[in-house]
Amino acid sequence: MKLVRTLSVMTLAMAMALPAFADRVLNADVVVVGAGAAGTTAAASAQEAGLKTVLLEKNAFAGGAGNFMEGSFAVESFMQKKAGVKLTKLEEFNRMGEYHHWRINAPLVKRFIDESPKTIQWVWDHGVHWKEVKSVWKGNKLLTWHIYPHAGSLPAAMVDTFQKKGGQLLLQTPGEKLIMKDGRAAGVVAKDLKTGEKVTVNAKYVLLATGGYNWNKDMVKKLTGHDLVPSGAAGRTGDGINMAMSVGAVGDGLGPMMINGAFNPLPNEAICNGPNKELRAIFRQSQLYLDGAGNRFFNEQLTLDWPVASNAILRAGDWVYILFDDAWVKELGTKGYLNPCGNFVQRGQKAKQLRELLAAGVKRGDVFEGKTLDEVAKKAGLNPQNVARAAADMTKFAKTGNDTQFGKDKNYIRAVSTAPFYILKGKLHTLTSLNGVKVTENLQVVDKDEKVIPGLYALGHDAGGVYGDSYDLRIGEGTASSFALNSARIAVQNIVKMEKK
Repeated sequence: MKLVRTLSVMTLAMAMALPAFADRVLNADVVVVGAGAAGTTAAASAQEAGLKTVLLEKNAFAGGAGNFMEGSFAVESFMQKKAGVKLTKLEEFNRMGEYHHWRINAPLVKRFIDESPKTIQWVWDHGVHWKEVKSVWKGNKLLTWHIYPHAGSLPAAMVDTFQKKGGQLLLQTPGEKLIMKDGRAAGVVAKDLKTGEKVTVNAKYVLLATGGYNWNKDMVKKLTGHDLVPSGAAGRTGDGINMAMSVGAVGDGLGPMMINGAFNPLPNEAICNGPNKELRAIFRQSQLYLDGAGNRFFNEQLTLDWPVASNAILRAGDWVYILFDDAWVKELGTKGYLNPCGNFVQRGQKAKQLRELLAAGVKRGDVFEGKTLDEVAKKAGLNPQNVARAAADMTKFAKTGNDTQFGKDKNYIRAVSTAPFYILKGKLHTLTSLNGVKVTENLQVVDKDEKVIPGLYALGHDAGGVYGDSYDLRIGEGTASSFALNSARIAVQNIVKMEKK
C-alpha cells in the first residue's frame, strides 16, 4: 500500500512538472483558411508559385463541398471548341448579368468568365481529366458543364500537388481570428481540435475559403427568413465571412441560397446521391406538387430548373408533397425517369429499387400509401377534398393533353387514378449560400468605403457579388464550383503580381 501511495505521488509530481502544450507558431507567405475546392486550389497555386503556404481545415478531411462537385462552368474552353459550342465569353457575361438583373459585381463576374477556359486547361494539366462537356437541358447546344472524372477528384489532386510542392496542411485546425498589423491582414489564429492548442500562423496574405454559411442555421434563418435543410459537406458555418466582417468587411448580396429543390430529408444524401437516389429523383420528375393544404401551386415542369422551382416552393410552407399513382411507379420501372437528377440519375434510367424504397419510406414516415386518395391524403395530413380535386384535374389534363391551369408540357402530365396512391413528403434543401463579403475583381476584401483591406482575400462562397437572388443554373451550369476554382487562381495571380513589384 505504501509503495502504491509513493508511486501515485511520484506520478502526480511528474504530471505537474510536464509543460502544458506550448502554442504553435508557424510563419508563411500565405495562409489559406478552408480546404474545400477554392482553398485547395489556392493553396496548390500559391505553393507552385514559390509562396510558402499553410492550409487550415476545420474538418478531419480535405475537400469540403468540393468532394460533391459533379462539374464546373466555363466558356470557350478547349473542350467546348472541340464540341463546336458557339458561345463567347462576352455573350455569356451579358447573359449572366441579365439573369441576375445586374445585381452583380460586374468586373468580378467578367474576370471570372474570362479566366474560366484557362482554368479548365489548368485543371486538366494537373491530372483531372474532364469526362465531357454537357447540359442537363434537353436540346441545349450552349454547353458549359464540364464533368469531373469522379466526385472528389479535384480537391484530391490539389492536395496532392500542394503537399508534393512542400505545402503544410493542418486538418481539424479551424481558423478563428484574423491577425491585423498596421491595418493589414498578417495571419490567422487557429485552434488544433485534437490537442486544444493554439496555432498562430503569421503570413503576409490571408485567403478566406470557408465555403459560406450553409450549415449555420441561425445565420440562414436570419438572412432568408426560412428553415432550410443543409446538405453537402458540414462545417460551412460562415467562419470566413464573420472573420472578415470583424475587421471591417461588409456583405455583398448576402441572403440568397443555392436551394436545390425539395427532397425527403435523409442524412448524408445531397441531390440524388446515396442509397435513396431513385426515391429522391421523383422530386425532379415534374409531377403533381401539393402544398400543406393539398393544393397544386405551380407549374411542376420547372422542377428541372430547381433554383426557380425552389422560389415557388418557398411559398408553399415548410413541407411540400408529391402525389402520384401506381401506374407512374410502373412507368419509371419500365420506361425510366423523365428528367435527370444531377449526374446520379440519368434521363431514361429505369428505376430498379423504387418499390422497396417506397416501402422503406412508409416505415420511416416520409412516404404515405393509400388504397384511395382519401386514405393517402389523411395519412399525409392533407385536406382530402383538395387532394381529390388536384388529382382529378391532373387526370383530366392527361386525357386531353392540355394543362389548362398552369400550362405544363403534355410530356410531363400523368393521370393520378390508379391505386395504390402515394404521397412523398419533402423539404427544401440548400447546397450552399451564394454570396459573401464585398471584394474587388481580384478577390481583395474591401470595407464599407470600397477601400481594400491589405493582405485579405475572400474566395468562393466567402466572396459576394456573383449572384442576384437565385443560382444561375439555366444559363451557367456549374458556376458555383467554377467560381471557387477561378477565384482561387485569380487571387493567387494577384498576389504573385504584387510580390513582383
